[in-house]
Amino acid sequence: MTRHPRRQFLKLAATAVVAAACAPVTQGAPGATATPAGTVSRPAQSTESPVSSPLGTRTPSPSPRTAPTEIIITETKGLYKQFFATIPHTTADWTLTIDGLVKRPLALNLSDIKALPAIEVMRTLECIGNPVGGPLVGNAVWKGAALKPLFDEAGLAPSAVRAAFEAADEYRTSIDLKYINHPGAFVAYEMNGQPLTPEHGFPLRVFFSGSYGQKMPKWITRIELVDRDVEGYWEARGWSDVAQVQTHAIIKQPAGLSTFALQRIPVWGIANAADVEIVKVEVKIGDDWREAALLHGPTAEVWTQWSLDWTPPAPGRYTVLARATDANGRTQTRADEGVLRGAFPNGTSVIHRVVMKIADG
Repeated sequence: MTRHPRRQFLKLAATAVVAAACAPVTQGAPGATATPAGTVSRPAQSTESPVSSPLGTRTPSPSPRTAPTEIIITETKGLYKQFFATIPHTTADWTLTIDGLVKRPLALNLSDIKALPAIEVMRTLECIGNPVGGPLVGNAVWKGAALKPLFDEAGLAPSAVRAAFEAADEYRTSIDLKYINHPGAFVAYEMNGQPLTPEHGFPLRVFFSGSYGQKMPKWITRIELVDRDVEGYWEARGWSDVAQVQTHAIIKQPAGLSTFALQRIPVWGIANAADVEIVKVEVKIGDDWREAALLHGPTAEVWTQWSLDWTPPAPGRYTVLARATDANGRTQTRADEGVLRGAFPNGTSVIHRVVMKIADG
């Protein structure tokens, strides 16, 4: 078999870089890692698990929490943060320009955007570099305005095929017009009932149906309609130019290396796809796959929560796997392979696996 160690190294490096770019960071320290903040449901309920010590041992877990009975809303401070060059601090003269292949170029300030008919939607957001079972995903309620009326007002030329985005952090990307014209495309200026914070895109960020965050810039300043593909930063480094969310399930409980007493354990997590409904999640502990109960969000663009009660037969170590199936019949089939963890270049559809321990007594 021919091996390509340099190619594998480049893939690994690209995976590490984009994962760092999507990780929670502090301003001035791009790529710095931090313990991801937990998500909460309403009413507030922590979903964080015990943390590892520097030596890799774990404190005994408390009694396992029951699966949430409401769709989890990620706190603003808990949503992963990503920026390209720096977190920009926008001044009062900010404008959004829509130009290029249009009949009537537009220059809109934030008041202009807020004067448009408002929409408020729940939407799950995930980084394309999120590793298998990773924390770079969240779900929030966003308020803003639909994109299509703005493009109708600008009057797109027949030769326009893509929209190219420029952002105040110097990030660039582009997307096909079929995503622009989708009713799920919008610009947001509020998150969870409050104005966007600087870290999450103030004054304006954009959303498209089924896309990873790579295609949905924050701090947008310009949308240029073009007749060609405009390659963005990550696309030029081999990441997908389509960047639609892969169908996958994430195990939230048990966390890896959790230790529980010999008792009934609620196993639960989330599942996500592009803009198609999750119709089945199966959990394997031992030899057989068992179907989990599902809790759907208001639309297919919100993660689906799943849960299954399991009673261990005896103390010992157990491996838990979860796989999702969407309404188009796509089912996860490939197991977690370790180092690259399946993210590069299209996002992950690798089956999440965790190991837990059931203690004596």
